[in-house]
Amino acid sequence: MRSALILILLIGLFSCRQDTKEPISFIEVPANLNSGESDLLLTAHGDLYLSWIETDDSGLSHLIISEYNNESWQKPVTIASGDNWFVNWADFPSVQDWGEQGLVAHYLEKSAEDTYAYDVKVRMSKDRGRIWSEVITPHDDGTHTEHGFVSKLELTENEFLLAWLDGRQNEYAEQDSTLQKQMTLRSAIIDPSGLKQSDLLIDERVCDCCQTAMAMTSNGPIIVYRDRSETEIRDIYYSRFIDGKWTEPKAIYDDNWEIPGCPVNGPAVASNGKNIAVAWFSVNNDMAEVKIAFSENDGESFDLPIRVDYTKPLGRVDLLWLNEREVLLSWMDATADETSIMLQRLTQDGDKSNVFKVTSTSAERSSGFPRMVRLDDYVFITWTDIQDQSSIKVAKVDIEAIR
Repeated sequence: MRSALILILLIGLFSCRQDTKEPISFIEVPANLNSGESDLLLTAHGDLYLSWIETDDSGLSHLIISEYNNESWQKPVTIASGDNWFVNWADFPSVQDWGEQGLVAHYLEKSAEDTYAYDVKVRMSKDRGRIWSEVITPHDDGTHTEHGFVSKLELTENEFLLAWLDGRQNEYAEQDSTLQKQMTLRSAIIDPSGLKQSDLLIDERVCDCCQTAMAMTSNGPIIVYRDRSETEIRDIYYSRFIDGKWTEPKAIYDDNWEIPGCPVNGPAVASNGKNIAVAWFSVNNDMAEVKIAFSENDGESFDLPIRVDYTKPLGRVDLLWLNEREVLLSWMDATADETSIMLQRLTQDGDKSNVFKVTSTSAERSSGFPRMVRLDDYVFITWTDIQDQSSIKVAKVDIEAIR
């Protein structure tokens, strides 16, 4: 009897241990060394993809994608390859879903010898990434200037929206003294055949090299980006795409961060119906900050921002909704001893979880911008590890562990 009781207790203890989820696990990825610029996509149908760039010994760069299935990454597919790409830690490719089985990928290709002369190149797939179309360029200005920092999303089954930083006016100003050299923010809509349906200016003067980000609200797309005033104030602005037009850009919040050069630190945006959250990095009185602001009306207005529980933030933020009232924010933080990728849950009321450390990383630019998505009860996050040789990593974090 006693032996039977002990056996039952042991079985119960073993079962409890089996049911216990690890707070974080690291997933092997099918990428080689010299890989970086990774990103994650969770489609509207719940399919998870990892994309990244690999550069081989000959200098040939490859944009690669892999689907996550049965608890592992599947055989990688090469989207495109080239020996004249612009490969950059901050201006990295991404893949977005379109319709039932469609995917849209972009990467950057040099247009001239100048370092920042490059174009946006787009390829589309209609079969979940198995076969990819011929290349499309969403801009046709023909200037050898910067075109990058792309954000994109599906408008309808027949319309896909892309936005990017566009340097064409820098070249135009060399020929026209009435123009000022400055970066612009532009957009285009393409159809399933790749034909451009519209080409619109969003903002005529923006920061030169900060990421843009877009999300779909219940009233259409919203784009967030870092603006640049005539007095070098570089705060986070937004515009909404309504009835085929972009609204007049507005500041999310007046940080009044005056800085003569680009901080290379763009915002993140996430939507949940009418509820919008925007996170960003700024500096106030020489103190670095990471903030988040909420809107309950599709971005017509935003509440005052909430500061995250950081130590010494480097920014490089990402953001997603967990439920109707909570978001999850990621950023890179630094102490005297190390740099880490951090997570924190926040609500519009200002409630916060404890800060959760994903991993230690490097503060170097080549470590890139961590990206994350949610799949079921987990958050998947990817970044570049540069300890020995550049390689991408993916971690899987149990959301319940972030408390």
